[in-house]
Amino acid sequence: MIREYLRPNSIEETLSLLSETGKERRPMGGGTSLSRQQTSLVGVVDLQNVGLDQISIQSQEIRIGAMVRLESLLMHPEVHPEIKRAIHIDASENIRNMASLGGWLISSDGRSILTTALLALDTNLTWEPESFKVHMGDWLPMRANTFPGVLMTEALWWTGSYLVFEYVARSPKDRPILVVAMAQWGSGRTRVALGGFGNAPMIAMDGPDSSGVDVASKDACAEAEDQWASAEYRQDVAANLAQRCLRRIETLISSEA
Repeated sequence: MIREYLRPNSIEETLSLLSETGKERRPMGGGTSLSRQQTSLVGVVDLQNVGLDQISIQSQEIRIGAMVRLESLLMHPEVHPEIKRAIHIDASENIRNMASLGGWLISSDGRSILTTALLALDTNLTWEPESFKVHMGDWLPMRANTFPGVLMTEALWWTGSYLVFEYVARSPKDRPILVVAMAQWGSGRTRVALGGFGNAPMIAMDGPDSSGVDVASKDACAEAEDQWASAEYRQDVAANLAQRCLRRIETLISSEA
């Protein structure tokens, strides 16, 4: 039950409300993440008026406010096509119109393709107070127990990388059993994230080049067993999907040469 509803008009006011001693309050974006919680909420702080709904490009960095709706990401010309593809697979139109990026990153589980793709991109998250920045890969494993600040305000990733993902599911409309997302930068740095199981996606590899992506992906699934698939199945599929991702990136690079 929500007993207190507050709608501040600035980040400063929001932080004050969320930090007030003796008050149990949660930030509310689109409301989809709060609706998934089973526990009652004493108070919510609505973020609609605090200016976190902007997308900006600075040099080769894209900055996404935590209140940007998933549908707005789909419509923006500078958002990577694979990010848009992930959103289409992950979320229905109704969810896309409601869910904010910040709320999605806080509440999505390991089967989210969007979260897996953003993890592969080495996305950075900004938290207030003090504009504290944390790599998404450092935060996700601790997400259930701790937040780096009072309020996530922004996600940032580099636009100059190649990004692809491949996944398998029991049916086209089902959630993925395994997702392999791969990003590669001009320096050759290659980063592989795995999803489709567990509470959050995980990093399988982050190296100076692409050698061993299949082995690293396979090894990362050694304990990835649940009610949907065995670890052995995921290991075999992960290696194949990683090779498929690498071939796609190599094709993209060749087409630009």
